[in-house]
Amino acid sequence: MMKTPITVLQELMVKFSESPEYECVAQSGPQHLAVFEYRCAARGHVVSATARSKKEAKQEVARLMLARLAAAGLSVPPPYAAPAAAAPLACDEPSAGAVGTGSRSYKALLKELCQEYNLPGPEYTLEGDTGPAHARRFTARCAVGAHARIASATTKKAAQQLAAQQLYQYLRENLARLTEDFVEEDALARAHERAMERYVEARADAPHRPDLGQCVADYHLEEEQVSLGADALEAASPDAEPETALQAVAGALGLRVEWHSLPAEGGALTLVRLAPSSPPLVFCARTRDAAAAEALTYLRLTMKFKGQK
Repeated sequence: MMKTPITVLQELMVKFSESPEYECVAQSGPQHLAVFEYRCAARGHVVSATARSKKEAKQEVARLMLARLAAAGLSVPPPYAAPAAAAPLACDEPSAGAVGTGSRSYKALLKELCQEYNLPGPEYTLEGDTGPAHARRFTARCAVGAHARIASATTKKAAQQLAAQQLYQYLRENLARLTEDFVEEDALARAHERAMERYVEARADAPHRPDLGQCVADYHLEEEQVSLGADALEAASPDAEPETALQAVAGALGLRVEWHSLPAEGGALTLVRLAPSSPPLVFCARTRDAAAAEALTYLRLTMKFKGQK
């Protein structure tokens, strides 16, 4: 009999004298069609998953964590070492380059809830940041009228998401009778549709302009890594496939290349993420080669910018 993902993950973590941390972070939908969201943290990684029962959600999030640990280089027994469906990426709000309608962007849900019931729009403020550069903690405040919540995380966006999640869940619980007809899936779909429209307009009106203010040094790379990355860029053949070149440069920089597919009108979008990095290095395009080319353009310009500083 094959072991469950939870059992396999527990046995794997015992080797490190650690235990995975599970948390049921959300429940949505009517009682007879409830959807549960579980979060799992292990070895510095955090993933989330949803299912129709707590048991299924916990098993699914354990499966995703095993796939994440396998991608990070840990020895995970089959079949759990195979790539799993990627967990949704944290983001400001649904956008063509960040999230699909199946994820839970609580900033988007909170904004939709406020618009639906004529509440003041959410306001976000940065309350502070602490810790060294390689382990920064940001504290964000989310307020809707007189109600507010404060949360901390390793990035500003993640802190805002957590604060928005706490405030959204508080409002839904305390305004249950008034908001019983508010459907989260429909709200996310509306937000995603508007974001797609903005994305298409932005891509049509503006050329690619990487943020040169965020040089590679912002991602806590050693000088030697940056030098190796620059050498890998120079060594890349002009005729090489962008995806192949990106793998070589990312490897030199000590970054992992992650691919995601996002549903969109006119065909799926391809998202490539270079990890680990904070803030995230994420690039989006219609094809893998185009997304890889976007990432290479960014790395080439930012490393050149760093060398001129």
